[in-house]
Parts: sequence; structure tokens; C-alpha cells
Amino acid sequence: MNYLAHLYFSAPTPLAWAGSLMGDFVKGPVPEDFPDELRKHLHLHRWLDTYTRQSPAFQNSRSRLDPVYRHARGVLVDVFYDHFLARYWKDYSVQPLDVFAQDVYRGLQSCYDLLSPALQQQLPHMIEHDWLTSYQRPDVVQRVLLRLEERVGGRFSLAAGFVELERHGLLLEKDFYQFMQEVSPRIRSWKLELGIAC
Repeated sequence: MNYLAHLYFSAPTPLAWAGSLMGDFVKGPVPEDFPDELRKHLHLHRWLDTYTRQSPAFQNSRSRLDPVYRHARGVLVDVFYDHFLARYWKDYSVQPLDVFAQDVYRGLQSCYDLLSPALQQQLPHMIEHDWLTSYQRPDVVQRVLLRLEERVGGRFSLAAGFVELERHGLLLEKDFYQFMQEVSPRIRSWKLELGIAC
């Protein structure tokens, strides 16, 4: 859901990118036979997800959304934050987003056999539709929410949640900037703990 954020915070290598994305697909204990860098980034993904749910900025964003979305509010905020990261990428990286995205796509293709089956299925669509750069467009955010709603069998009304971005966009942006300030030093600390180069 927040692919771009996980990729942004990872080390700039194919195995790191693979681990950063596979955190959404690999459940339970991290397999010991995975390459070391991939394993470390699976752990980093999980730590980031756990922190994000507890983050004051994330909680503020979640509370701004209509309670009718209930448990789906966290998913909506994840997607909205990736939208803001894509939109304001220049504030966080000297590397242009389109260049970063192409590096990631090539990197994931280079270690395709190590990807989880679900990510192997997604990768061609990710590349064809350039998911990472397209997140900056509101119409793509709307389509992402629709796709997520279909994936969960309509249990949550995610597509309709796009209106929350229109209603609360400026406040959500403010929360996003606060979140990035909160999480960046923690990411550096976690990387040191895991032995990942910062």
C-alpha cells in the first residue's frame, strides 16, 4: 500500500528493494535461507509498519477521516502518504523520482527469482503502469483505492475514501511532513541496529 515510502527508506540496492516490498507478502518468521540484505529489509519493513501505526502524526491523519471508514482509515492514510511523498519527492531526494523508479524496476527484475509469488505477479503491472511515479496524480490514487477495495472483496469502502483526500488534503499534508520528521531519525537508528548502511 505504501510501496514508495518503504522503497525510499531502504538501501539503494535490488535486494533491499525486494525486502522492502516483500514485507507486505511474507508473513510469520523471516526465512533463514533468504539473502541477508533481503532479510534485514523485511525486518525494517515490519518495524516501519509498527511504528507508523503508533506515530502521532499518523494517528492525527487517521482521526481526521470520517469514522464511517473504520479500520480502513489506516489504509487510506498509507496511500495518501505515498501520494504526498511522490508529489513532494524533491523535498526528500536529490534523485528525480522517475530515475529512482526506473532504478527500482530494473533492480527488482534483476532479482525476480527471489521475489515472493505475489510480488512476481505484481511487478509487470507495476512497471507497465509506472506505479511509483504515478502516485503523485490524484486520479491514480483513486484507482489504487479501487484496486485495493477489489482485492479485499469489498469488505472495506476504500474507493469512496478518496473524497477524504479532497476534504482534508492540506491538513493531511501537514501530518505527512510531521511524520517524515518523526520517522527519519528512527529509520537511521533501525538501520544501524540491523547493520544496514545509512
